Amino acid sequence: MKKLLSTLLFLFVVAIFSFAQTDVYPPTLMEPEDGDDGQMPDVILNWAAVAGSGGIVEYEVQLDVTDAFTNPVIYPLSEFTGLQMELLLFGQEYFWRVRASEGSDISGWSDVFSFVVFETVVLNKPNDGADEQDPDVELKAKDRIGSTVITGVEHFEFQADTSANFDSPLLFEGVSETNTMHTIFLHFGKIYNWRARATHSADNSAWSDVRTFEVIPAPELDDPSTGSTDMGLENVLEWDELSGILDYEIELADNDAFTGSIKLITEETEYTTDGYLTFDQEYFWRVRANHATDTSYWSEVWDFKTITTVALSLPLDGATDVGISPRLEWDMVSGVDLFQVQYYITPNFEEPCCIQEIEGTDDYFQVINILEKDCTYYWHCRTMKGIDTTAWSETWSFTTEPEIGISETAFDDSNINIYPNPSSGKLYIDVAGEENAVVTVYVMDLLGQIHVEENMLFGQGNTIKTLDLNDLANGLYLVKLTNGNQSYSHKITVYK
Repeated sequence: MKKLLSTLLFLFVVAIFSFAQTDVYPPTLMEPEDGDDGQMPDVILNWAAVAGSGGIVEYEVQLDVTDAFTNPVIYPLSEFTGLQMELLLFGQEYFWRVRASEGSDISGWSDVFSFVVFETVVLNKPNDGADEQDPDVELKAKDRIGSTVITGVEHFEFQADTSANFDSPLLFEGVSETNTMHTIFLHFGKIYNWRARATHSADNSAWSDVRTFEVIPAPELDDPSTGSTDMGLENVLEWDELSGILDYEIELADNDAFTGSIKLITEETEYTTDGYLTFDQEYFWRVRANHATDTSYWSEVWDFKTITTVALSLPLDGATDVGISPRLEWDMVSGVDLFQVQYYITPNFEEPCCIQEIEGTDDYFQVINILEKDCTYYWHCRTMKGIDTTAWSETWSFTTEPEIGISETAFDDSNINIYPNPSSGKLYIDVAGEENAVVTVYVMDLLGQIHVEENMLFGQGNTIKTLDLNDLANGLYLVKLTNGNQSYSHKITVYK
């Protein structure tokens, strides 16, 4: 009996000693911290490593929706000190704990921590109450909860509707793999409510707060400004671009009721009026946009007026000391076929009178005939499109330079020789001068358009200069030499 008691006492002491030497302690939980909210459905649970006695330390994690752990999810043993969750429910509070084991030694449970998965997303753009949004406005939720990037979701769902209950026939619904999405075919001028939520295969978050925005009701006109005057016949009407539309309809009329108007469809944000306008007429225009399910309101009505006549430019009215082969200039008028210029020594332009027609792409006429010196000339201009003609412009005058006694022998036919004529591409100018002189040489067509302009230095005696005409088309041209008050003209033919 005594021997039996001794044996039992020995075993009891050994058991106490063995228990006292256990090296596996409960882990210390780290992240997420106790009570943290705004966590992701795939949050990573982290804890501090436990030092063992040399064996392999493994960890068991339990997760539950109550701190009593009556129905926990038990994760397989692992040597890692972290575990990533997946598909956790939005807005749910979770409790978790960890214990360690080394062989047959098992620690007690750690403290119990809790965290809450975020409940819904936060809207970003457009701002609440935003207006003038395009029909394909981009809806954007924030990609973070606080400062933490959203992870563990598969999609974002968006809704936009004119009804606060999101149940009208105009409801837009879309699913995106990112936190942004473009709508399609929203109706012009309507106020929309919109919201978003995050989803994964096991759950949907709550819908976000609701914001509103208004779709732009109509395009906004840009140019020409309403009330513009002195417009040509070829004008570019411009308006702001809208995205999410198919095309624009522009309406143009000579009355603000748009009776008998011209309507045109374009996919561009501008329209050129060439071919429809007449001179001295007020016009009204407006634009609206179309897409597959709606048409916008008409824009504001803007107006402009075409020119009554041409505005002269140079030489200034009343100018003096004008060269005897002047260039008459005026403001360009768009969309016309031609300009007509008259110049004469009387303001009535009675016969005989010089009248010239100039292409509608030019805003000047180079006088070809040498004018009288110290003589007052009058000139005016008008423009034409088809059978439509403006009134003649104001009549301006200029006075040519006076006789000042400078010898013109160097510009006499007997002292200038221009050859060959016809020219096959090279032209030689032979001037017999009494002194060195810089001469400006022009080659122009019979409409006065200058094709060649060069300054050449001619010395005493005979000087021959070469002019390259290879770039000119075959035809009749006028070669004009000027030096101060002296001028000489000579017709040539280019034939290559």
